[in-house]
Formats: sequence, C-alpha cells, structure tokens
Amino acid sequence: MTASQPNRHHAAAVWRAARQVAAALRAIHDEQVLMWELFCQSSRVAIERTGPLAWTPSLDGRRLTGSHLPVPGDVGTGNTP
Repeated sequence: MTASQPNRHHAAAVWRAARQVAAALRAIHDEQVLMWELFCQSSRVAIERTGPLAWTPSLDGRRLTGSHLPVPGDVGTGNTP
C-alpha cells in the first residue's frame, strides 16, 4: 500500500489544483460578462419612440412608462368642433 500512497496524494493535488483553476476561470468569466453588460447599458442611445408606451431600464429592472393616460388638462369638455 505504500507504493500507491504517493499516487493518491499526487492525484488529489492535481484535482485540487484543477478545481481552483476552474473556479478562477469562472470568476473571470463572470466579471467579463458583468463588464460587457454594464458597457452595453451605459452606451445606449435614447431612441425616439412613436408609440405611447416604452420599456425603460430602472434599478429594479425594466419598467413600462409612457403617456398611456390622458393628461387632465387635455380632457375634452364637450366643446370640440
């Protein structure tokens, strides 16, 4: 059994190193994905929307905004021609 003992320690050390490398690569990948997402969000140009509703980004996620309700000053009084 003493001859196989160094092989087990070596195999365990190799697997431990492989797990650490995989974790480091996963962390680097996650950071790069976050960097590109933030870059794309920050370099967006406002688009003129012809419709009354639009999805706008907010801190809580995307939110529906727009002029879908009539403005109280524009309500017809019945005197329209």
